Amino acid sequence: MHLLALFQWLSHSPVGHYMQKSTWAFAVAETIHLLALAALGGSLLIVSLRTLGVLRQIGGAELAAELLPVTIVSLAAITISGVLMLSEESLKCYYSPAFRAKMAALAIAVAVSVPVHLAQAQRSDEELPWWVPVGAAVSLLAWLSVAVAGRTVGFL
Repeated sequence: MHLLALFQWLSHSPVGHYMQKSTWAFAVAETIHLLALAALGGSLLIVSLRTLGVLRQIGGAELAAELLPVTIVSLAAITISGVLMLSEESLKCYYSPAFRAKMAALAIAVAVSVPVHLAQAQRSDEELPWWVPVGAAVSLLAWLSVAVAGRTVGFL
């Protein structure tokens, strides 16, 4: 199946029709999306800054382990609300360069953030491999790119 066909199907699905016809559905989905993004961003920011040595007074492994559920739930909420919002304007997003940039940055952000977060949660600072701080910095840049590109989607 081509990607365009998937976007067309999503637009014409019952969920897509509901999102397009409802007065409040998109606003509710967007609110959930932004709240989950704030929670995810906060948890990843704290873990990344701790990994980079900025927040030394906080225990790294304990902190990352405690924030892991917040990260997972937030990522799930962002995914569900994002698909709902996408169903409302899927063809606009399909043709949007900003949306494509957001999805590329999102793939990089998730691929980098998950191993960094898990490594930090499972090891003490002395046992962290060299790539964890590098990954933390890349993660911060990738999530910033997701946010900027996501904000740009509304304007293009």
